[in-house]
Amino acid sequence: MKTLKYIILAAAAAFVFAACNDKDPKLKGIEFEAMRIPYGYRGAVSAYPKPWNCTDYHFTYKVADESIVTVNELGTLETEWLGSTTITVSSGSYSVDVPVEVYTDIPEEIWSYQIGDMIKDKFSDKLTGLWEFNIKTPMKATVGDDLIPHYPDGKGDIGPVSNDGYTTVLGFHNFDGAILTKYSSCFELKHKLTPTIPGAWATYTILIDAMRPQGSDNKYTTFFSYDPTNGSDQYIYWRKDGIFQFGGGGYRSGNEYFSNDKWFRIVMVKDWVGGIMKVFANGEPIFYKTDLTTADIAGWFPFETVLLNGDNDGDDAPLYFSTVAVWDKILSDDEIKALGAPDVY
Repeated sequence: MKTLKYIILAAAAAFVFAACNDKDPKLKGIEFEAMRIPYGYRGAVSAYPKPWNCTDYHFTYKVADESIVTVNELGTLETEWLGSTTITVSSGSYSVDVPVEVYTDIPEEIWSYQIGDMIKDKFSDKLTGLWEFNIKTPMKATVGDDLIPHYPDGKGDIGPVSNDGYTTVLGFHNFDGAILTKYSSCFELKHKLTPTIPGAWATYTILIDAMRPQGSDNKYTTFFSYDPTNGSDQYIYWRKDGIFQFGGGGYRSGNEYFSNDKWFRIVMVKDWVGGIMKVFANGEPIFYKTDLTTADIAGWFPFETVLLNGDNDGDDAPLYFSTVAVWDKILSDDEIKALGAPDVY
């Protein structure tokens, strides 16, 4: 009997050992967790095979309401809007419904009315271009022509049309889209300004919401190049010391202003004929001249197309862009102040 007892125990232990080391366990169910996620989320559906090391399964996904979330064949979920829905996860004879709630802690007055809405509602007169870098269609224009992205090949030219030169990211908050540029990437921007003198433009206002990422110390960060072939270096930019500058040898704000990891709303005004050039940051003037000569302010968008972020030699740091707008006129100081800062709408 003692020998039989040990044989039974040994057999049981061998069975348990074999079960624990089964390299191809069969699916016995699907485990899941309810999902409560912020708007702007992108990640995996929280459904798992049972046992966890099962390999003989393939999940399929079906969303009850794709206006709330969408899911691809790999189980990657993206939010579309606020609300609740379910995702049916299936494999073979097993199926579960995963509850999903998309929420936001951002006050409605912020996410429901952004800077693009303000521009269209209150500042639409002679607005020739508005680009908001929506997450799903970042190059699509709200007003005007879509941006055309290029990623130069390191030879100092504009490079081929390519989406490789930027990453889509969130902007000020989960409802705001933005892009993060890569070194030397550039974007053709057709501003549609009205020429009054060949090779120059009479009046215009430019708005840019931008942020310098960490790691931008001792680096220039480019807003625009006026050469549509990218054959020249940047023309409007933040210097590595945080000072705003335009022109090759040019004009600049008088003191360090821009810091890393903070959004700034830059508004630039130019009257080529009247000798006016002004720059505002978050509604406050940082450069203000009304007596410049024609020679002083030549340049600035002398072509139908300019390059957003153009940098021909690859020595400028990447930059976040969230909104760009162009007007075929000068906005007044009060109008510029009313545009405010990126977190105020």
